[in-house]
Amino acid sequence: MTESVNCEKLAGVLNRASAQGKHQFCKMLWGNQSESIQSQLLPYLTEQAQDAVKEED
Repeated sequence: MTESVNCEKLAGVLNRASAQGKHQFCKMLWGNQSESIQSQLLPYLTEQAQDAVKEED
C-alpha cells in the first residue's frame, strides 16, 4: 500500500497545534510519520513547530 499524505494539511495541523502549546501532540503525530514523510514536512513547518517536534522529553 502506498502512503498518501497531504503534507501541507498535515503541516498545518502541526503548526496550529504547536502554536497552541500542544507539543506532546506534535511529537506523537510526528513520530507516527515515516522518515520520508518527515523530510517532506519540514519545509512546511513553522520554526515553532520544528522546535516542538525536535524537543527532547
